[in-house]
Amino acid sequence: MAHASVPSAEPRRLTVIHTNDMHGRLGEGAAARLRELVAAHPDSLLLDAGDAISAGNLGVRIGGEPILSLMTEMGYDAMTMGNRETHPRREIFPRKIDGARFPILCANAEGRPGASFPPRPSLVLERAGIRIGLFGVTVPMFTRKQWSVALCDYWFSPPLEAAERTARDLRPQVELLIALTHIGFQQDRALAARCPLIDLIIGGHSHTDLDAPERVGDVPVLQARAFAYYAGVAELEVSGAGARLITWRKVALRKDAPAARRGG
Repeated sequence: MAHASVPSAEPRRLTVIHTNDMHGRLGEGAAARLRELVAAHPDSLLLDAGDAISAGNLGVRIGGEPILSLMTEMGYDAMTMGNRETHPRREIFPRKIDGARFPILCANAEGRPGASFPPRPSLVLERAGIRIGLFGVTVPMFTRKQWSVALCDYWFSPPLEAAERTARDLRPQVELLIALTHIGFQQDRALAARCPLIDLIIGGHSHTDLDAPERVGDVPVLQARAFAYYAGVAELEVSGAGARLITWRKVALRKDAPAARRGG
């Protein structure tokens, strides 16, 4: 992984617990198991890589998305915006995600003047004595080149370019740099090759079921299937020499979690 930009004397450990593509299916049993995981790892980081909600790309759930309230109550630190969390119209988009009382990240989208865009590009926080940078990118849904651009209040730029630019901005400020992505496994691999400044990529969108971390150069890429079947648990060590992934495992959250397989 890339060397830490902020020197520190002693190695410190951090647990990162992550989900992706839950599609509103974090039921009572899975939520209870996830709470147990978080309780077993004090001072951990709890993250999601997008598509948490049940509504489709152009839909909206009247009365809000219960999963966002549940994720808020559970103490999620951040999530990246998935395609399900988007909408082209300013009257609807903020309503889709207004139940989240935690940061939603997206560095490759913006709104027209006057159109509220609640996500932020990045976030810097401290956990377990480690200064951590988080940023999000997602699959482009509406671009300036589409025929429907006049109907859209939001535009997306290429995610790999935005990720590289944001990583360069954050790297000098932090000891650990994590990309939360919703661009799919193959694009995650491309991002890892393109931007070795990133210490860890936690991805979504492709519903990839890994049995071990995918490493591209020194950058690990993680994903934990979909539908709240699993959570990933990553153990990292950060020191003046850099940041490294020590272990990663998937933990079943649902009793009906399918047997492990690897998909791309």
